[in-house]
Amino acid sequence: MTSLQPSTPSAPPTPPTPLVALEQGAIDLATDADDVRGLVVLDSSGHRVGEVDDILVDEEHRRARMLVVASGGVLGLGAHLRLVPVEAVARVSDHVRLHHVEASVLHGEHQDGAALEPCDYAAVYRSYGCTPYWDPAHTTASFHERQW
Repeated sequence: MTSLQPSTPSAPPTPPTPLVALEQGAIDLATDADDVRGLVVLDSSGHRVGEVDDILVDEEHRRARMLVVASGGVLGLGAHLRLVPVEAVARVSDHVRLHHVEASVLHGEHQDGAALEPCDYAAVYRSYGCTPYWDPAHTTASFHERQW
């Protein structure tokens, strides 16, 4: 199973260690290049989805696991927040390009203020067609292997 295939329903809803918002300053990334905050996020067709507002990091490995993507609003007010697993990232350059993701996922339900609260992360991964990083069937995300 690749990281872009749906996870098994038996995957626990949350990772074994908490995810921490990078913006809170309580944790640093293991790799500075994983800090993509402020970059524009594009879908596979090149349409703007939003901008990386924050990154959720796993405490154990200090790796980026979820991007918090903000869209809409003005000067940060009224923006909608949604979680995007780094496994859904196809490429990073001066922007973040996502793999093919259904428009209903990108423009549907959003987390807003709850984006930084613990949730059923496995469901977020499933909505993007990705295997959660704590699932034994997971393969390393290209986001973490990139040579871009």
